[in-house]
Amino acid sequence: MNNKNKKIKLRYGENPNQNSYLHSNTKTSVLKYKINGKKMSYNNLIDLDSGLKCLKEFREPTSIILKHTNPCGIASAKNIEVAFNKSYESDPISAFGGIILLNRRVSYSLAKKIFKNFYEMIVASDYDQDALKILEKKKNLILLKMPNIKKMPIEYKSTLFGDLYQTTDLTPINKNFLKLVSKKRGSVKSIDDLIFSLKVVKHLKSNAIVLSRNKQTLGLGHGQTNRVDALKEAIKNMNKYFRKGIFVCASDGFFPFTDSIKLLYKNGCNVVVQPSGSINDKKVIAFSIKNKISLYFSKNRLFKH
Repeated sequence: MNNKNKKIKLRYGENPNQNSYLHSNTKTSVLKYKINGKKMSYNNLIDLDSGLKCLKEFREPTSIILKHTNPCGIASAKNIEVAFNKSYESDPISAFGGIILLNRRVSYSLAKKIFKNFYEMIVASDYDQDALKILEKKKNLILLKMPNIKKMPIEYKSTLFGDLYQTTDLTPINKNFLKLVSKKRGSVKSIDDLIFSLKVVKHLKSNAIVLSRNKQTLGLGHGQTNRVDALKEAIKNMNKYFRKGIFVCASDGFFPFTDSIKLLYKNGCNVVVQPSGSINDKKVIAFSIKNKISLYFSKNRLFKH
């Protein structure tokens, strides 16, 4: 087997009793970017893959704290230290034992904050030398210095029936991704938060809901079998860590009934984005107009199964 198809043994699989290995089909192994820590596991690589795909959506300083392939806190800010603080505050309990992904250099002061808690892995574009000296004190902490990895145009998954392939959704998520369908237009700030929320919801397991304010996730709902429960989960998490106030909501699928939009309105949400396609779209629009909610339809659906 040549270097292009190298078989790399991993620490273990999804559970410690399962063996696993990485069949690397690239010229450079991911292990080349590892600069500290224990041997990587199957779960570490799955989380790394999910986290990097999400991080690539953002250009401004952004911090993602991820657990079991799903983000538990994401924030963008004027600098990476502020972004990290806000991502941690989004859900400090879930952050324990997660992985941190940063699209900027880790400074000494940021390293000191990270050092205070337990994480499995830190991924950053670079590290200051004095920051490394702090983080390397945790011998098991996996540190990765990652370059600008490009998105692959084709995605695939292995199933019992063979490999499934699909093109990667590379549609830019920006103002052109939104279409106002109610009468009230959202503020510039709320539109920025909607775009931020859509970039996050794209990388959560369906059904997925993102509640945010000031480019910080307040509450996330994902992996539920119905959209109302996903929304309730997000609201519950928001109320646990944040004071009441206005916020925006992004949904990866349409609201099939008006119950979700009513629940959002009751809790102070004034700007919402969802894809169209429900037989009750007109009822959701009518409720939004009546209650002066800024309702937008997204250009594409953003399911992740």
